[in-house]
Amino acid sequence: MNQSNRKTWETVSMYCPNCATLNTGYKDEEGRIKFQCTRCKMVMVRMYKNRRHDIIELTIPDGMVRLRA
Repeated sequence: MNQSNRKTWETVSMYCPNCATLNTGYKDEEGRIKFQCTRCKMVMVRMYKNRRHDIIELTIPDGMVRLRA
């Protein structure tokens, strides 16, 4: 198999902003990293915009509330 045809998975770790649990996510082809917290089930999507700007989108599951203000 050719080296360019291989998909490489890059793992990234990030703490949950809701409950401070360390989570691991994987980067896709578009550069987005998706995490799901193992403790509070919050979904986080991290997108790289430029060298000084990362966007983190937080989605709280239905029926749950934020633990921290």
